[in-house]
Amino acid sequence: MAAIEATATTPKAQNKFIRWIGNFVLGGAVLMVAIVLIAATLARFDMIDKLSGFIPFAMALNPARALTIIGGVALIYALVKKVGPTKKLLAGTVLSIAMAFAVYSMLIIPAGNVPPIHDVTTDLDDPPQFTVLDVDVPVSTGPFSQEEWRAFHEGAYADVQPIVISAPPEEVLASAQALAEDRGWEIASYDAEAGKLEATATAGYVRFYDDVIVEVTPIADGSTRVDMRSVSRVGVSDVGYNAARIRDFLADMPRG
Repeated sequence: MAAIEATATTPKAQNKFIRWIGNFVLGGAVLMVAIVLIAATLARFDMIDKLSGFIPFAMALNPARALTIIGGVALIYALVKKVGPTKKLLAGTVLSIAMAFAVYSMLIIPAGNVPPIHDVTTDLDDPPQFTVLDVDVPVSTGPFSQEEWRAFHEGAYADVQPIVISAPPEEVLASAQALAEDRGWEIASYDAEAGKLEATATAGYVRFYDDVIVEVTPIADGSTRVDMRSVSRVGVSDVGYNAARIRDFLADMPRG
């Protein structure tokens, strides 16, 4: 506050200073949002790679916080001193708060609630293996060892389990294909004889590519066990997308 008062001592100077701060905060906020949206949109349509399109959003937190603080302090000063104009200052501060909130709610908080892994399966002992799509064998553990990946998985995704459906495997796999197509997944392979379906799904506005496999196994009583695996192509943490995809898919599978 003292620094602002020292810079702007007369009403005219104070108004000019608030106007300058308003232009700075609003201009910075608009530029920040524009960069994030343009990069994400270019990545969405594969005009740049997915990670390059996502990085500006992840890096927007600190500029958003800085602009929020600058705008907030200037707004308090303007209200106390009854100087202005404050419309641009208010608009820039609100826009900066919105961007900070978006990063926190869509990235920081979700990432803090899930483990930093991007390969999720219903069967840790024998994960379904891709044969058409290029996915790591047996699992993609990122910077972690197999044991660390398994510990993360068991700790956070113990509920991600196979399901049993009272129907023959070929019928269950056909249902899985219909459900995958309804979700907009790109089917890469459908092998009724092997009991496997491979497809590519997308996540988020950027439409990160995640590879998915559905595996059906006959059970002696005539029913079918359904296993799944969902793997992100880039990144370390998937912010929970793969586990959510498996949970939702299996929950929506027809039960015969």
